[in-house]
Amino acid sequence: MSAGGAEDRGRPVAVVFLDGEYSDPGWHRALAGRADILLAADGGARFLSALGVTPAAVVGDFDSLDEATSARLQDEGVEFLRHPVRKDVTDGELAVDEAVRRGAGEVLLAGATGALDHTLGHIAILRRLEARGIAARLVAPDLAVTVLAAPAAVALAAPPGARVSVAPLGEAATVTLTGLDYPLARGLLPADACLGLGNHVVAGGDARIELHDGCVVVLVECAGESFRRITARGEG
Repeated sequence: MSAGGAEDRGRPVAVVFLDGEYSDPGWHRALAGRADILLAADGGARFLSALGVTPAAVVGDFDSLDEATSARLQDEGVEFLRHPVRKDVTDGELAVDEAVRRGAGEVLLAGATGALDHTLGHIAILRRLEARGIAARLVAPDLAVTVLAAPAAVALAAPPGARVSVAPLGEAATVTLTGLDYPLARGLLPADACLGLGNHVVAGGDARIELHDGCVVVLVECAGESFRRITARGEG
């Protein structure tokens, strides 16, 4: 994990492989290798199996995992946690709940982008974990996504030029942005505008995002971004 991540603080890091889009097998193999808790949500196990990686468990209704992969993983002793096909939660939600049940202090979701409806659902999962005080993010070879709820402040590790977008979830949000091409000082991000999109880290800028009010999703085009938590100025 990146500097300042949960791994450095001794909290177990769970990596959940979803049934989504993957572009860089080597990057994802390395990600899986750093997990303290490695889980797959249904068809996500197929991608892990193709990498030669064995998860601790596969969670879901198994409507998208082929029989050959399923049989091979069961022969390897992988635990299968089966749920009904007709249910009110996604396989991804079930897998994340299992990660938390196993003691995860941080949850990373791989294969979480692609279909827009599921991407929005995965952001909702981040929001739920944020409310529970569990660090979480969507991760990909060129992207890291997290959700912040006020009060919160993070320091970015992304290099100069990295694209950063901050968008409110629900109502408008009040943020301070420093070390970015378009800074803000307790500025308002309206819920019906695109003000926080398409920013960039500047050289030597010590990029930070401080959230004073509301809830936001933060997207950084940098695979190693860990969104290191810091104490917000004026808030202790």
